Amino acid sequence: MRKLFVLCLSLFVSLAFGQKYKSYEAGPRVLTFSDLEYGRLQLKVKSGIYTLTAHTPDSTFTMEYGEDDVHPLYTFRGDLRLNRTGCDSIVFTTTDTIEMRAWRGKNWTPTRSYIGQVVIRSNLIYLETIVKVPVEPYIAGVVEAEGGMSPELEYHKAQAVLARTWLTTNMGKHKKEGYHIKDDQSSQAFKGVPYGKHASIISKAVAETKDTIATYGGKPIIGFYHSNSGGQTVLPQDVWSQELSYCRAVFDPFSKKESKYRWTLVVPLKEWNGYFFKTETEFDWSSYFEALPPGRQTHFTIGAQTFKLETLRRHFKLRSTYFKASVVGDSIHLEGYGFGHGVGMAQQGAMNMAACGFTWKEILDFYFQKLNFDTVQNF
Repeated sequence: MRKLFVLCLSLFVSLAFGQKYKSYEAGPRVLTFSDLEYGRLQLKVKSGIYTLTAHTPDSTFTMEYGEDDVHPLYTFRGDLRLNRTGCDSIVFTTTDTIEMRAWRGKNWTPTRSYIGQVVIRSNLIYLETIVKVPVEPYIAGVVEAEGGMSPELEYHKAQAVLARTWLTTNMGKHKKEGYHIKDDQSSQAFKGVPYGKHASIISKAVAETKDTIATYGGKPIIGFYHSNSGGQTVLPQDVWSQELSYCRAVFDPFSKKESKYRWTLVVPLKEWNGYFFKTETEFDWSSYFEALPPGRQTHFTIGAQTFKLETLRRHFKLRSTYFKASVVGDSIHLEGYGFGHGVGMAQQGAMNMAACGFTWKEILDFYFQKLNFDTVQNF
């Protein structure tokens, strides 16, 4: 009986993981323009063959378009009508490129190109658009949107492995809402298939790292990355609350002298005090700043209170938590270093490493520790 139970359990686990991989292999359903509320969308299938399927409250009808047919430019509004008929959803299915843009404020967004199936649905007076994207074009699109300005192949490989690892562990993030992930930075930035001057390099990087993910202790990692470390990365528990053994704080000379290495900001002293004290308080900030140890700080401790600098960064919209502060008249002057939260891979540092001849594995091993690399099929 015990052997039968173990066999059944093994079969169940195998089937569960098999289903998970099949879902990944089919590609994610991505909520596009997720950072906007828009009531107008324009869509055009660029070329080739496609099928339009409209679901109304009473019926479903389908239209087939061939290569030689005129491919119209569709404009949809919040009530989602097609030929004056109100629809619950409209689906475009093709293997060719679909171009879309949404109405933002008083202008159209830049046009985005997608490969995959597009589902448009009405959400009260707004629209929601979901694209089911094959995995490789999705990863390539993320790599470009998150940091596609480099010509370095090995950098893009490192970014592709982190993006793929993130997707592996987050496919169910928004499943109850009818899609898997969003296209903004609450998931991973994704603005369609690559189209910039490094698009071919990015696609090559994705193809050459096909199915590779980063693991630690037999599990996929959370592949944190940011723009520039300012010369020193930080631990995740100093930014958020979770301690992760594969993350480490490193001195990062590769991020120095890059475009996002330095920044400055002036904050009115009254606003600065208002953040730390509930009532008007006189505080000797000059002496406090001078007493701080050299290097990157993660907290300010004032009396019995401790303030995380990551929270301060978000409040004042600072580029990073790595800064030197001084009091000048009625203002706090910040001379800062780096861009982003500072955890994991610094993208500009990684680009510099790649330009110096480091491989993608060496890049990831510099910013993380004790990583292994496996394939998606094993998870």
